[in-house]
Amino acid sequence: MNGDKKLATLIEDYNKPLKKLFKYDKAKALKFDADSRSKLQDQKGIFVIFEDKQPLFVGQAGGYMTGHKLTQKDLSSKLAQFNSKSDAGTAKFRKTFIEQHHFQEVESQDIRAEAYNLKFQYIKVKGNPSMINLLEILALEYANENEIGLYNFQ
Repeated sequence: MNGDKKLATLIEDYNKPLKKLFKYDKAKALKFDADSRSKLQDQKGIFVIFEDKQPLFVGQAGGYMTGHKLTQKDLSSKLAQFNSKSDAGTAKFRKTFIEQHHFQEVESQDIRAEAYNLKFQYIKVKGNPSMINLLEILALEYANENEIGLYNFQ
């Protein structure tokens, strides 16, 4: 019961920032180019990737991985993965993107965020890294409650 109350409090507290995160804001949306990402050097938090104004993906950088290890990547390096030709960290994202757009599997190496003009927005999280994981879960719950079709592979 205490866990339910704590979760309800967190949802209430973060409802406003999450609402802003999922509402595409042209002024806050950043590109995947090196200049935009450089603004996020050493910052930790959660992010949403948009295609046009449609949210596609929610993820995080700086929280805990499976096995209770801290993620070493900041938002800048995490988001850079979506713009590289390598499948490191983004293979599932590319696979789902291909399925949604009915592309040929052969084109998977050419799917880079910058090439498809994907943009992102984020919430910076300071302090306790476990809050990043909680916010990511809350963001997924928020998307589900608001019927936002979103995927997440972390």
